[in-house]
Amino acid sequence: MSTHSHGWAMASLEARISAHVHAWESAKDRGQPLAAETYPFVTISREFGCECAPLAYRLQEILNERCRPFFTWVAYDHELLDKVASELHLSRGVVEALDGRRRNEMSEIFDSILNKKVEDAVVMRKLAEIIRSLAIHGHTIIVGRSSYLITQDLRNGLHVRLVAPRAWRVHQAAADRGLTIEQAEQYIDRGEHERRHYLKTFFAEDPSHPFHHDLVIDNSRFNLAQIAEIIFTALSARFGETLVGA
Repeated sequence: MSTHSHGWAMASLEARISAHVHAWESAKDRGQPLAAETYPFVTISREFGCECAPLAYRLQEILNERCRPFFTWVAYDHELLDKVASELHLSRGVVEALDGRRRNEMSEIFDSILNKKVEDAVVMRKLAEIIRSLAIHGHTIIVGRSSYLITQDLRNGLHVRLVAPRAWRVHQAAADRGLTIEQAEQYIDRGEHERRHYLKTFFAEDPSHPFHHDLVIDNSRFNLAQIAEIIFTALSARFGETLVGA
């Protein structure tokens, strides 16, 4: 993803979140509230060094161009998720758009899966609330932040994982970041260690328990355009007419 496109995403975030909330509220005002878990969402996780964020923004473009949805698809990488969580008016609008029953269900789920005894537990819970609320309403592509664990029981999700041989990820990091191979190896090792630490710190249960993603795609065998097409095909096969004009 180019610097320009990332800047565009950041600049339009508030407007797009507001548009989502407005769509939900308008449907309620018409007496036809958007049924939760009707509209699809996608989570994308990865082995460190795979191309998650650029893929999410490419998929966002495809879905909005081809499906012309009632409310737009929005991709959230780490930075955008953190921005939503840190902006009180944005996070409140997203979470409070859910009905009371679903907010209570969410609270019960988080009591069982999140570690409440660690520093920053409150921050993590707030982020988890944002992720799950966005997923329930749909038309979101969520990158990382253990979103697949936070949303795994929701029926409207498609969970994707990118993998690749370590050597490919090392060479990719070296090329993308101007690193030597030795520096890239250290970068990949550090990223993998930090991800394991994140999971073990914030989740109450062992995060290594089996989780079966819907799609596991080798990033070294397909380019971003091809992977986006694979995901679009899977979404179309599973959700069909829900994608178009919805």
